[in-house]
Amino acid sequence: MSVKKRSKSKKAISNYIATILLVAFVIAIITLVFLWGRSYIEEKAEKESALTEKQLECTNVEITIVNAFQQGDLAVIAIKNLQNIEISKFTFRLIGQATDVRESFEVLKGLEVKQYNIQFSLDEVKKLDEVDVIPWLKITEGYFVPCSNQHVIANIK
Repeated sequence: MSVKKRSKSKKAISNYIATILLVAFVIAIITLVFLWGRSYIEEKAEKESALTEKQLECTNVEITIVNAFQQGDLAVIAIKNLQNIEISKFTFRLIGQATDVRESFEVLKGLEVKQYNIQFSLDEVKKLDEVDVIPWLKITEGYFVPCSNQHVIANIK
């Protein structure tokens, strides 16, 4: 019995073609990372630009408290916007024996006077002594920038 060996003819990809494919693959990955990175940086720059613009606009915000008094567990605060800038949010720091912080998303339009009724914890704060009002400007939906330097403090009557 004679066993005949078959010769198999295997052809492999040459080293030259394998190198070209590897280089093309690396270039494709580098291009994808670069494009993703560029769009990420542009998006980040746009957000920072909008934030900076609103922070600069904060310097023009000017409010005054027309009236502020306590009525049970309510702080009634009348705020007047002295500029033609819409204020989208307020933070109220109610200061008495303790401090309570409340927020209001009621918009105060330019040159408008509006009354805000802020409910607070009478058990903690007891009698209010003063209120610190911090205005916020809206950047985009759900994002605000505080105008902390433009805050106003008023004594409660």
